[in-house]
Amino acid sequence: MAGCVELLTKGWAWDARARSAVDTALQDEAWRVREMALRVVARHRLEDAVTTAADLQDDPNARVRAAASRALARLASDKDSA
Repeated sequence: MAGCVELLTKGWAWDARARSAVDTALQDEAWRVREMALRVVARHRLEDAVTTAADLQDDPNARVRAAASRALARLASDKDSA
């Protein structure tokens, strides 16, 4: 599953079937998996993950917190430009 998320972060086209893998990765116990999932959220503008991204701003790992903030900023900028 983490491999799926990693492929998505390298620019592969989005496939909606990957959404459940991203949801699972956002809650993975490995911080790196959560961080990469947040990159997917930002890159593919997964607006339905905004609540989880907001929750991850309180993650114990600083890199996950930073990725969560970047994902939320990206999602917010999309709304501002609409």
